[in-house]
Amino acid sequence: MIDLATGMRPGERYRIENTERAHPFPGFFLDGKYYLGPELLTAVGWLEGTRFIYDALDPTGEPVFPNRAAGNIENLVLTLVDGTRLEVSRLKQWPPEDAEPVAGDSAQGSGDADAGLAPETDAGQAGGRQRTPAVSRLWVAGALVLVGASVVLACLRGRR
Repeated sequence: MIDLATGMRPGERYRIENTERAHPFPGFFLDGKYYLGPELLTAVGWLEGTRFIYDALDPTGEPVFPNRAAGNIENLVLTLVDGTRLEVSRLKQWPPEDAEPVAGDSAQGSGDADAGLAPETDAGQAGGRQRTPAVSRLWVAGALVLVGASVVLACLRGRR
């Protein structure tokens, strides 16, 4: 459950606006958890009420923030423990335009953790075709297995 005081709503992605003088936050919030990548496998941060816990380590293995508490989020503003204030903004599309595209990512703004598994219409594709990235990945994996098996068989035949 997301604390309403944060200004965030369930099912929507939010990112922390980075500035030059503050610790960089390259990920996004979704449903009270903070992720670095679109695959939603492991949260590296989370909200405890309005408190933002960020589980990042510096090069020496120590937490970046004391006790992992980065600061508090209220009304879409993150106030870091050092007093720096950073704006938290809702992402209107996913992935954001200024982000590097990730192969196979299609969870565009749906806010659903399983969005990459559900078919969706991609307006950017001709004719609004349906695409299912999970199935596409299975095709690629299957093709790689077949190519690998062909190479192994060719090597075995060459030894006889």
